[in-house]
Amino acid sequence: MSTEALRRWSRSSSARFALLFLLLFGSASATLFGFVYYRSIAYFDAQTDEWLARETGRALDPAIDRASLLKRVSTHNIHDVSHQRAFALFDGRGKRLGGDVLALPNGLASGVPIEVNAPTSWGQAPLRLMVRRLDNGDQFVATQDLRQTQAFAAELMHAMFWTGAIVLLLGIAGTIGLAAAQDRRLRQLTQGLQRIMAGQLDARLPMSRRRDEIDELTSQVNRTLDEIQRLMTAVKSAGDNIAHDMRTPLTRLLATVHRANTAEADPAQQAAAIANAVDEIQAMIAMFNALLRISEIDEGARRTGFRQIDFVRVVEDVADLHEAAATERGITIARTMPARLDYEGDADLLFEAVGNLLDNAIKYTPDGGHIDIRLGEGPVLSVADTGPGIPTAERGHVTRRFHRVEASRHLPGNGLGLALVAAIARLHRLDLSIGGAPGCVATLAPV
Repeated sequence: MSTEALRRWSRSSSARFALLFLLLFGSASATLFGFVYYRSIAYFDAQTDEWLARETGRALDPAIDRASLLKRVSTHNIHDVSHQRAFALFDGRGKRLGGDVLALPNGLASGVPIEVNAPTSWGQAPLRLMVRRLDNGDQFVATQDLRQTQAFAAELMHAMFWTGAIVLLLGIAGTIGLAAAQDRRLRQLTQGLQRIMAGQLDARLPMSRRRDEIDELTSQVNRTLDEIQRLMTAVKSAGDNIAHDMRTPLTRLLATVHRANTAEADPAQQAAAIANAVDEIQAMIAMFNALLRISEIDEGARRTGFRQIDFVRVVEDVADLHEAAATERGITIARTMPARLDYEGDADLLFEAVGNLLDNAIKYTPDGGHIDIRLGEGPVLSVADTGPGIPTAERGHVTRRFHRVEASRHLPGNGLGLALVAAIARLHRLDLSIGGAPGCVATLAPV
């Protein structure tokens, strides 16, 4: 493992979280092992103390004299060939009268179990011992050899130690594996970002099959990159289109000013030239105002004007406003809408978007044609006309700024109407789609 990899892993949040989890799991395991150990030893001690109390309690029977107790002690010790539970009898001064325990510590309390290392007939041994003082002053002793209990405790500690070591090794291996996997994944994301910064604007961050929180974040970043690419493409396209579309009116404006500035021009010609120049300048100002409005809407600055509105009222107002222009050309406008449709949005912007759609429909519908406006839940708004429609190959481009269908270039306009509608739709989380055959159907529907 390289020094750089160790340094990178030491800074890895995944490694820190894994180590923290390992620490918490290790602490919990140690607590559990300690509890098991304590309860196991306590259980053996409780069983031993119960036996010691029972056996020493039998010696308190007043019907049993010293000789009977000595016989009991001798008989028990003969049968206790493994020296696990030895009996003994001492007089009131601590002199051994019989049994396998050779001496007693001083100051023993009657009926209280203690652990001592006492001399026995088979050598020094760790014992759990209980003494009962009898009415005649003698001391009856019952013991439990603790060597088996200590051996069990040692074996239990040994098993816990190796179990803990295995858990620790597995935890460390898991930590390293997790850190390595996350480090590899983050390096893939970093490499993807570096490609994008190097100019590959169509590159995107890789997604895994896990669909976890990192993939969710990656998906959001990719969507952000899509939007940034769209905006950058739109800005570049807008710059190119502005240069292309401004050249013609500026050339006409320059020619008009030149004609007005000649000595042969009379006052009437100069006045007409000035009027033409004013018209050209106003058209350019209108175009720039439309561009500024699209930029403002794309930035989301107008969301502060959102409130609960009646979408039906907005569409009705737009239709009423354009009714007169349609009637002059014999175009009928049919409306299919509910009584009310509540929606959260900017009424002024929606009015402008629907107005642009209806204005386009009237502009391209031949005299005596028909326009159908439908509004339903969603909301879903469609404006259908009986005009020539938009060719299928052009439908994906008409919402770009300055883009105009070739067949409509002779009509007034700057190619910003549908771009403005699309921007307002995005602000309201709606999608503008163009379809229809043979006419045109423009639809606003939720994304």
